[in-house]
Amino acid sequence: MCSTSQCQTQLWATGTALPDGPCQLVSRPDGKFRFAGALAEGELQLMTTPTYQEGVTQFLTPKLVDSYLINYGLSYTLTTDKNSAGWVVPFSEDTYRFIVDTAAKTVRGELFLPWNELLIAGSAFPGGSDKDEWKRDNMLPFVRDHEDPYVFEWTGELGIYDHVVEPGRFKLEGQMTWGPRELHPFVNDEDILEATQLRTGGDDTKWQVKTPGTYRLRVNLFTETIHVELLSASSHPLQQTTSIHTTNDNSAAVDHIYDLQGNVHQHLTRGLNIVRQADGTIRKVLVK
Repeated sequence: MCSTSQCQTQLWATGTALPDGPCQLVSRPDGKFRFAGALAEGELQLMTTPTYQEGVTQFLTPKLVDSYLINYGLSYTLTTDKNSAGWVVPFSEDTYRFIVDTAAKTVRGELFLPWNELLIAGSAFPGGSDKDEWKRDNMLPFVRDHEDPYVFEWTGELGIYDHVVEPGRFKLEGQMTWGPRELHPFVNDEDILEATQLRTGGDDTKWQVKTPGTYRLRVNLFTETIHVELLSASSHPLQQTTSIHTTNDNSAAVDHIYDLQGNVHQHLTRGLNIVRQADGTIRKVLVK
């Protein structure tokens, strides 16, 4: 039989740090709870019911006096005392995030800053891998939303290719190397079309493509969510392309052209370009 803390299926945040009233925390697939949003300077209390019910509501009270919400992981105890101390929010800010781990009985909080880039890595797109390994230098960049610095979008072909390691699988990187910033599904081989939540770091799980085609992936780093659309299923086998082409022509007609920072260009630019052609193939083009 599980303990009271581990049986919790819902949690709420309240207190002077939330002047508009209680806010329900998001339940993650791994049993933890997440908050991402604005907080005012003040005190934040965590409780097991949306409103206080005497003798029923439990509060997640920090063990240490004057425990700040921004921390690397502080322990809490459960109490029914509504006057127990909460968590200190030192200043007002729009980008607070914290995680409640009810199994470990800890709260870990931060102010989240945007990443500089987001890339897709793996075997589910042309050139992403060979039969031995994923190709770090062949990751493809997402494009940052112009209005929200936490949102990135990628559109391209995803499929299941032969002669590659881990066919049809991928994960997301916050830099063109393996870690430290990585995004994963909570369960290994989660169908990308069923994905809604993701996590930062942890076990090296991957998403799986089960339906080849043209996809649009939209990721919100702040809320740790992903929205996936299958724009069109492939009616023909997708071809693997790994070569780098060298050209002096910067006017080739293509569907999309990206630089290594994920910016979209109308024409090839000097340096290394990542090109998605009309037939869905991906290639790298070096313009001298």
